[in-house]
Amino acid sequence: MAQQRQQPQRQRPQRQQPQQHHKKKRRSGTGAALGLVLILLLGAITVGAVLLAQNNQKPSEEQNNQQSQSSDEETIEEEQPTQPKEEEAQQEESSEEQDTQKLAEEFAQEKQEWYLLLANVDNPLPQDFTVETEVVQNSFEMDARVAQTMRNMIDAAAKDGVDLLVCSAYRSIEKQQTLFDEQVQIYLNQGKSRQEAYDLTASAIAIPGTSEHHTGLAADIVTPTHQTLDPEFADTEAGQWLQEHAWEYGFVLRYPEDKQDVTKIIYESWHYRFVGKTHAKLMKESGLCLEEYLQQEVPEGYTGISDPFADPQVS
Repeated sequence: MAQQRQQPQRQRPQRQQPQQHHKKKRRSGTGAALGLVLILLLGAITVGAVLLAQNNQKPSEEQNNQQSQSSDEETIEEEQPTQPKEEEAQQEESSEEQDTQKLAEEFAQEKQEWYLLLANVDNPLPQDFTVETEVVQNSFEMDARVAQTMRNMIDAAAKDGVDLLVCSAYRSIEKQQTLFDEQVQIYLNQGKSRQEAYDLTASAIAIPGTSEHHTGLAADIVTPTHQTLDPEFADTEAGQWLQEHAWEYGFVLRYPEDKQDVTKIIYESWHYRFVGKTHAKLMKESGLCLEEYLQQEVPEGYTGISDPFADPQVS
């Protein structure tokens, strides 16, 4: 019998178990879910980081806004005082103008007072001018309102060892006319023409009616050891004492050497005139003669004091 050929057995392909295939599919689904969760977490973290950054940024912006606002307020505060300062300056200027105007009005009234009476060739005295006089030394008289002050000055000088000697004071217009005519005659005798004699006399002796001696407010002062009316009197102890102290009693050197063009009178180192203590002080400090002093609207240092017998203000 023929041996039967054994057929090789065909191996069937193994069928994959459905369960195993199902398992692989489930694992793949889980991975996708985990990935989605991770994505969501990352997204949440990102959103949270952005929100946190925004929250952190807000205070900074608010702080910047506050700083900006504060800076603006400071700028406003810096600008605001400027306006009041300008207004204050304007008010002060206006106040000063008002004060000056007030002083000018008071000084204008002062010029009318008897102790600032101006008598010169351009300002002759009224024909009916009169004054009550009183003896100040020997037989010489001055305005009764000034007489005691002159005596006080003479006594004060004596205490300092200085002798003040009054050699001329109040003169009537008639007396002045006599003195004037006598001097004119002296120049005529020297060969001067009448016009020359008159002009020369007028430069040394006031024309009658224009002399300060008529007012009773002026006096010619010398000293026993020097009784000549000349510029050298200023170098004597008496002349030096008067230059230093006369203003304290309300008297000024009426015709200074450097003011002859203004006063139209020669330098008279012996001629002192009462103007009151306040004005005497201001005139001495300014170096102005009476004509210049009275031309001012308000003298420098003038405070409106009108009492000529008040103690002068000391700076």
